[in-house]
Amino acid sequence: MSDEEKNKARYFYKRGGIYNEKGLYQEALEELTKAIELDSNNSFYYCKRGIAFGELGDYENALSDFNMAIILDSACANAYNNRGVVYHNQDHLDKAINDYCAAITIDPEVSLFYINRAQVYFQQEKYTEALADSSIAIKFDSKNAAAYSLRGEIYFNLDHASKALANFEQALSLDPNDIISYANYAVLKNVSGDNKVE
Repeated sequence: MSDEEKNKARYFYKRGGIYNEKGLYQEALEELTKAIELDSNNSFYYCKRGIAFGELGDYENALSDFNMAIILDSACANAYNNRGVVYHNQDHLDKAINDYCAAITIDPEVSLFYINRAQVYFQQEKYTEALADSSIAIKFDSKNAAAYSLRGEIYFNLDHASKALANFEQALSLDPNDIISYANYAVLKNVSGDNKVE
């Protein structure tokens, strides 16, 4: 591959990433496909295109791209995480957990990986594991409103109303437009007498 082709591929990759960030996933697909046509051995290109496929609900192609990214680079933590998201969306919870664990093993200081795994544990009603992961996520990113919101829900399910309220308050202080935290906070304020307050 010539330097000119590599530069063109990088250009299409960057454009595809910008489209992804703006939510223009069809446009992202077109740009990222051009990048892959020029350089089919770059795991980042497949990983980014897989995100676009996933956002469009095309899970089959998303999985195919994440699988290819992992084949090209078995240490691509984002590919495992993103494949885990697709599995989670398909309710393949054990597969999602396995991929989040792989991502964490490769890059153990990324808050998002722990949040994603905590959400699956929460769905499985494994509240102790979910609590541990959400707390680690906050350790690595103390400004993440979603992590506090999730931890608030976990504490509520563990009947720790005061800790749940504190986490919802922290989530709202970081993101005042967090409707879910606001709703949970309001409901919990009304029913906190039914929960064990510490």
